[in-house]
Amino acid sequence: MFHQAPPTIPPFETGFDILARVAHLYRPKAHLTVSQWAERHIAHYDPEALPFLAEIMDACSDPDTSEVADMGPAQGGKSLIGEAFIGWSIEHDPADFLVCQPDKALMQDFVVRRINPLVANTPVLKSALLPAANADNIFLKQFRGMLLTSIWPLGSQFRARPVPRGWLDDYDQFAEDIEGQGNAIKLLDGRQTTFEGRDTKLVSSSPAREDGGGIEAFVAGGTDERLQPVCPQCNERIELDIKRDLKFNDKGTLDEAEQSAHVVCPANGCWLEPSDRRRLLDSMKLLPNRGFVASRPASGKRRRTFRRDGLLAFTSWSKLAREWRDAQMAWEARQDESPLRTFFNVKGGQNYRSVRSGEKPVAAEALKSRRESGWLLGTVPRGPKVLNLLIDVQHDRFECGVVGAAKDREQWLVDRFAIDVLDDGLTQVAPFTHAEHWKVLLPLFDRKYPLAELGEDGKPVGHAPILSVVIDTGGSDKKGDQATAGAKYFWNAARALGVHPSRITLVKGGSKPTGKLMPPGQFADQKIKGGARRSSARLWIPNVHVIKNMIDARLRRTAPGPGYIHLPENLADDHIEEITAEELKDGKWVKLRARNETLDILVYSEAALLKPPFAQSRTDMAWVPKDFRIRWPSGKRVDPPVADGVDQAVAQLAHPADPVGVPKARKSRPVPRQKGWMSRLRT
Repeated sequence: MFHQAPPTIPPFETGFDILARVAHLYRPKAHLTVSQWAERHIAHYDPEALPFLAEIMDACSDPDTSEVADMGPAQGGKSLIGEAFIGWSIEHDPADFLVCQPDKALMQDFVVRRINPLVANTPVLKSALLPAANADNIFLKQFRGMLLTSIWPLGSQFRARPVPRGWLDDYDQFAEDIEGQGNAIKLLDGRQTTFEGRDTKLVSSSPAREDGGGIEAFVAGGTDERLQPVCPQCNERIELDIKRDLKFNDKGTLDEAEQSAHVVCPANGCWLEPSDRRRLLDSMKLLPNRGFVASRPASGKRRRTFRRDGLLAFTSWSKLAREWRDAQMAWEARQDESPLRTFFNVKGGQNYRSVRSGEKPVAAEALKSRRESGWLLGTVPRGPKVLNLLIDVQHDRFECGVVGAAKDREQWLVDRFAIDVLDDGLTQVAPFTHAEHWKVLLPLFDRKYPLAELGEDGKPVGHAPILSVVIDTGGSDKKGDQATAGAKYFWNAARALGVHPSRITLVKGGSKPTGKLMPPGQFADQKIKGGARRSSARLWIPNVHVIKNMIDARLRRTAPGPGYIHLPENLADDHIEEITAEELKDGKWVKLRARNETLDILVYSEAALLKPPFAQSRTDMAWVPKDFRIRWPSGKRVDPPVADGVDQAVAQLAHPADPVGVPKARKSRPVPRQKGWMSRLRT
């Protein structure tokens, strides 16, 4: 008989065994710096790529530092630093955190593109996110022990949100004064008052203030630390400056600029090839503070601030040279400084200083001396390929000008006149109070200008049409003016008469010097309930400060050719003085004298060339519609008449405006128009 053995009873766990088994659950977390946390958890962070980023990251987790600022080029790791600071806070030191982007749309985009993937792809952050349904949205994320709030720079966004930590990203795109309450740094300071001693703020941005304000001023008020790698040729510590040290063929093509790119060592003139960039970066790994040297060490660690040059970023020197040369060529072709400003702000990590900084305004006497003998106002000389008519709206008149344009932005002021009475020759024009008065402008679409040469019959050899009419709709400073209503009336009336919308350009000058040169047009009725109709008036808001920079540069050119502005022999002195009525101060153009209409006309002329569907950034004239090109017949040429003997056919349209201010009682000559034109318009 077989007996079954009793089951073996496993040994009982002792208290020591139990503790050994669960000890890992109670083991304190290793204290990581922000850079160590990033290296462990952020897959796209490569500590070898830009070794100095770790120094800025670790300043955020230093208990002795409460303010950190990072000024440098775009795509240089600034957002990575902020992401690491947020992730480190969530896992290692939970504390309410405020993130501020330049506007609501950018804030939403940042959360979707950067914050959400950071949380979703990092298990320690995902597990810390509370399970509640409302714990994860664009504006607010609730983690174990902290709230992460995303805002944009409005006073109301900062109120009632006390936080120990904050990050102001892309700071130079914020308003300098937010709703009269000071800048964003001051507003964030107010939210951190109750956390003194435990507060930390991070301010990061590419510079974008020509006056040296914004992020540059904040950096200058701290330790102002700059990178000083070791030159691989002479072994000297050097501080690189893209504007001074990046060299290339600045007279050649883009390819030639890219192929010739190199850096000259500021210590001993060593020639550094693009491949030496890696050696410069590697040299900082073992240097104190990872290569940063404080310009103001006496300021202490409370505010550690860093500025980084574009030569030590992700972009290669060859590509930097190509982009710089491209910006130079834009300046050479169009006198447009915008690409240069963008290059140094975005790629160089520096505030841009205008090429005209410190220059006096163009002298009126210098412009008077360049009036061209033998060419009269109201006629079209050889050179321009297209005409545009520009209108500056005043309280009691329309100030008008016609400007011809050719290849490479060479321009001719063909006509200058005012319209201050209606077609009856008696009624005073009042554009800001009577929208219907804008109908006096409608015949301008059909105006043609005589070519400045006569045929054998003594008459002009041809006429040049007007491509587009450009009107300033900015209005006055007085409440209740009807500038917008008048502009809409003009648009609808012109469209009813069959004028193509591309020939009607309504503009309003943009006030921000750092704005886009010509942003996309906006429907004037887009805020009306139900949205704007495709046929409604479209408003264009060009950057008038940048365009005036371009005009100023062109006026300084001394010889005809690309960018040169031609003035006719009999252009009134007062109109020339209007061209010089403003000067550049702190990046903005301000009036020296009340009358500046002719300058505005030149500005609107550039806007006409920048607006699609026509030229935009192109400098050739191939885009000009066939029916609106200026055509010169072949055959025998006859010299134009002198100023005091103008042929009657020429005199019909050669009508210089009164050089004196326009009094209310003055009656100007009615604008020539087609018979029966106005009768087709229902009023």
